[in-house]
Amino acid sequence: GFYATTGSTAQVACAAGTIAPAKGQGLCDPCPAGKFQGATGATACESCLAGSYCPMGAAAPLNCKPGTFSDQTNLTSAAECTATEFGFYATTGSTAQVACAAGTIAPAKGQGLCDPCPAGKFQGATGATACESCLAGSYCPM
Repeated sequence: GFYATTGSTAQVACAAGTIAPAKGQGLCDPCPAGKFQGATGATACESCLAGSYCPMGAAAPLNCKPGTFSDQTNLTSAAECTATEFGFYATTGSTAQVACAAGTIAPAKGQGLCDPCPAGKFQGATGATACESCLAGSYCPM
């Protein structure tokens, strides 16, 4: 977890995001993509967390953005997070997509939240992509 440059009289702890797995290193090694290390003076990197990704040299996992998710622990970039399907949403750092509740819809892929049905429309099912018009003689508030 420490390194010393040539001519140095003291060793220095490796910074977060880097490690020194062996004694006598002149430099610290960055954590490979898909792993991270949040502590200083470490000798090993940790696997990235589900719902996040870890680029090379990561000191902490970075959350998948809203509308994307991942249950994997080895992602290396935001592009590897999976976009939600129609009728589903995912908040920041999600490990799974969630079906929209009744009364809401997700008409597009990659939504971070579901859209409420507007006044005069409704949706009784979960995981829907469109609202339906209220039946004649019915009242459908927003």
